[in-house]
Amino acid sequence: MRRRDPGRDRRDGLGAARRRDEVGPDRRPQDHGPVRYGPPLPADGLPVLPELSAVLAAAAGRADAQPVGGAPALLEAACGYWTRRGLSCVPDRIAAGPGAPALLLAITAALAGDGADILVPRPCAAWWAPYARLLGRPVFHVPTPAESGGVPDPYALLETVRRVRAEGGDPRLLVLSVADDPTATVAPPELLHETVEAATAEGLHLVSDETWRDTLHAPHETVLLSPAEMWPDEVTVVTDLAGALLPAGWPAAVARFPATAAGRQLHARVLDVLTALGARLAAPVAAAACYALDEPPPVTGRREAAVRLHARVAAAAH
Repeated sequence: MRRRDPGRDRRDGLGAARRRDEVGPDRRPQDHGPVRYGPPLPADGLPVLPELSAVLAAAAGRADAQPVGGAPALLEAACGYWTRRGLSCVPDRIAAGPGAPALLLAITAALAGDGADILVPRPCAAWWAPYARLLGRPVFHVPTPAESGGVPDPYALLETVRRVRAEGGDPRLLVLSVADDPTATVAPPELLHETVEAATAEGLHLVSDETWRDTLHAPHETVLLSPAEMWPDEVTVVTDLAGALLPAGWPAAVARFPATAAGRQLHARVLDVLTALGARLAAPVAAAACYALDEPPPVTGRREAAVRLHARVAAAAH
């Protein structure tokens, strides 16, 4: 692995383990009022795909409630989506919810709600940390390499874990992204492998946010791998459909859990949390999500056209 100075962030010179959100050196949460959050993502300015509108409208008259975690048809569609990407799965290892934030909150509560600590890259998506803060858990930011965001530097990760444990903490969860928001970069496979290897060796469970994996501007110039392809027993994958597959105002997301005894327990606990929150998908949105996850030509054609459009706008702005 490339040798770096693990205890120092190149941007601010502070030890990674000292930069925590809303938690002081004595590890007691401070009273900062409401949970801070970033601004909502802007809409992409594109009209809703007519085929999606038709599916949603056809389901608008249904009065039955979706079961917590998703109906069988939706879970089967999610299995097909991931199988086409090399991640085999079965419906009883899938959970659906009204957006990735609800799923991440449930996963965080299941894995770290009993006093554990959470690790995230620096920088990271603005919506990741507030759910840990909502649960009263500290978040430790680990610097990423200069060439790619979303995946922490492996040596910085190991040093952060060591320091957190030395201070009496219990790091248990690492959230990362191979197709990163906000840096719009893709971590190279060798870096991802080193980081995942380091994290699993330290007993961390990984949550891989793969919402934007199908929106790469130069897909033929980049090799994108999921951490679940490397260590399937230690990685939960979360994909938010709003953005790449559904309009931003139709919240729906799916999570894929490891096919292990621990994965089964995590899946069951996440369903418990979703049940307590009443976090169910609306039936019309679930119907649209099921259609989108099957990736018919209208959906894939729109996604590819939108990615090309965004790539041209980004290149012009740059």
